[in-house]
Amino acid sequence: MPVKKKLETMQTLRPYQTQALDGLRQSLRSGKKRVLLVAPTGAGKTTIAAAMIEGAVRKAGRVLFLAHRKELIDQCSTRLDQFGIDHGVIMSSHPRVRPDASVQVASVQTLIRRTIDWTPTLVIVDEAHLAMSDSHQKIVRAYDVPAIGLTATPWRTDGRGLGDLFDDIVVASTPAELTRLGFLAPIVGFAYNVPDMKGAKTRGGDWTTEDAEERMNTARVVGGMVEQYRKHADGKRAVCFAVTIAHSKSIVERFVSAGIPAEHLDGATPGPEREQILRRLASGQTLVVSNVGVLTEGWDCPTVEVCILARPTKSLALYLQMAGRVLRRAPGKDRARLHDHAGNALLHGLPTMDREYTLTESEGGGPRSKGVKALVRLCPRCFFQSPVGLDVCQECQERFPPSKQIEEVEGKETSLEEVEKMRAAVPRSHQHTEWLRLTALAKMRGYKPGWAAMQFKARFGRWPDFKSEEKPAEGNVKIPTALRKAGWRTSREGK
Repeated sequence: MPVKKKLETMQTLRPYQTQALDGLRQSLRSGKKRVLLVAPTGAGKTTIAAAMIEGAVRKAGRVLFLAHRKELIDQCSTRLDQFGIDHGVIMSSHPRVRPDASVQVASVQTLIRRTIDWTPTLVIVDEAHLAMSDSHQKIVRAYDVPAIGLTATPWRTDGRGLGDLFDDIVVASTPAELTRLGFLAPIVGFAYNVPDMKGAKTRGGDWTTEDAEERMNTARVVGGMVEQYRKHADGKRAVCFAVTIAHSKSIVERFVSAGIPAEHLDGATPGPEREQILRRLASGQTLVVSNVGVLTEGWDCPTVEVCILARPTKSLALYLQMAGRVLRRAPGKDRARLHDHAGNALLHGLPTMDREYTLTESEGGGPRSKGVKALVRLCPRCFFQSPVGLDVCQECQERFPPSKQIEEVEGKETSLEEVEKMRAAVPRSHQHTEWLRLTALAKMRGYKPGWAAMQFKARFGRWPDFKSEEKPAEGNVKIPTALRKAGWRTSREGK
């Protein structure tokens, strides 16, 4: 490869991408063997990986890049071509077979069934939140060489961290930072017809498809998707995430009957047909594509502006993967839209809020199979979003109903700026009570000191500034259970 080509490709890296590469190198030099790189949607994790591979090849290294889907393999192969890096692909029936190339992009499903006479000096694992599978671990642990995991969502489906495989973590950027830098489109949110998931069964840390479909595949909810699309996003391209194939087809049928071009795809849709559907969506010939478990990973279409969430999930990782499909910038795209008909934003917060990235389980990280706690409550009267834990709406003083889930609401658009104002408007006494709860909870669970501050900032948009001698909240403010276990009372009760 000509030296000029190398210099040109390296100069295209964004500053935070260069810093991420430096962080990875420093971690490996310090003796870490397997490092997880967190790069949110739009951060360019494949570009960072390609730059890493380029550096390894320059030093006569051999790199094995692992992915579990054809789309991810093709995405990596395309980016390597852009960097001028010769490589082969190890995947059944793939035409790019080059066994002598020093870089191999391999399908996990194919590689696990083959014995190859090829030893890498570096292993890179794409979508590393899936790396705890037996197939991934068998391949990674087979080579006593450094390994880099790539992910936008470093949490397992069951809520546990990835510390069993990785021993360090490097964060390239955050969604909030990428939005501030202009690499992601600002997102505005809508909440509609939030399903009541009380009593729904769970399996593997998430609601079962049977119970989720029962609550989502109704005339009221599906019809609301079409109605609200017409009201807020008519004519804009949208991707919809459904629970089951039958549910997805019901959604498409309602859109088509309303005169809106819509199509369905799922895992059984033939490759050529899938490509044609997505090509029609990109061109605007089709306005809505509803899918089941296909477009959460390895698919990017920046011109799509609307994400319709029709699948409720306890998984923060899945929620961020779905919402992330519409965050990329495109000419003429001033913002991304989230039409949440499944209650996910109320449960997990906005996709661009700051979160803690660790290799261990944390309250702000993975999902919970028991007692999932909402981060935001939506007022049934004025639709204002308030932090969970408050008894009344901060906008209109309406008292919240007992249930954490509001069964039916008509949506109100809420911008990031409005959310920040809402957080700042929460009385200091309530904020202080929450700060005391978080610090007590961190101590009880053995979390790092910065965990409580990060959680507080995520909820109220600012860092805590309470003095150590400041007393707990006065009056009739309810002291959370975790705080009472730590010995806290209001000053009227006595501390």
